[in-house]
Amino acid sequence: MPTVITDKSDFDTIEDIINQFEKDAEVDIYSSKMSTIDQAIAMGQIEIARLIILEEKDKLQFVLSNGTVIDRKISQFPALDKASKLSLDNFENMGNGIIWEEIPNADISLKHLLEEEILLKFNLKVA
Repeated sequence: MPTVITDKSDFDTIEDIINQFEKDAEVDIYSSKMSTIDQAIAMGQIEIARLIILEEKDKLQFVLSNGTVIDRKISQFPALDKASKLSLDNFENMGNGIIWEEIPNADISLKHLLEEEILLKFNLKVA
């Protein structure tokens, strides 16, 4: 499998590089401008394996492919907190994030979850 190493991180440039390969070819892309979290997600090293919604406990449990579980309160996300149970249960797991097509502004990215988890673990705040 060819590996492309680029200092470009904008999607259009990476797409141009990929278009040089045959259709359906498997290509690894690495950019030195990508964060470690971005690289792990892009290379498929970590993804959301499963989302468990415990509405009665006001809880979302994101089970990652490495076994890590990240808990968040549903009430932490205003759009989800106001959603019906039917809409809340109607999500799509993309691996790198969760999408609720029926609930505007409710999508949750794996990158954001991981960055937030690091901040919480080390009791850090973004200025």
